Amino acid sequence: MGKFEGDESAFNFGIEYLKDISNSLKACKIMAFKQDVDGWINCLRTVYRELSVKTKKEEDDLIENDFKEIYELLNNTETKNREKQKILVLEDKLEIKLRKKLQEKGMALPSKSDPRFAVLQR
Repeated sequence: MGKFEGDESAFNFGIEYLKDISNSLKACKIMAFKQDVDGWINCLRTVYRELSVKTKKEEDDLIENDFKEIYELLNNTETKNREKQKILVLEDKLEIKLRKKLQEKGMALPSKSDPRFAVLQR
């Protein structure tokens, strides 16, 4: 085993983990565009599952309450159809909250316009 193989493996795993989160966020974007309330909530749950390793109990409770409010509307066919716009707004707010938490916890891949990439720009 080379001197840095362990560090390199951890780094590679970290990159893969961030790519998984990025892919989940892309799936959220697609579901939002399609206005697929069921698909979107499943994608949001996937994003939250990845984020949850870094969140505190108080943060988890707030996020779980958001999911609960959405699930209550989704699990009733009558309200699901009647309240679709409300569900979409709630899912949008939850996604924004999750994205902010990911950024706050350093779990979001930086964009190419991020100042940390300034050295690479010429």
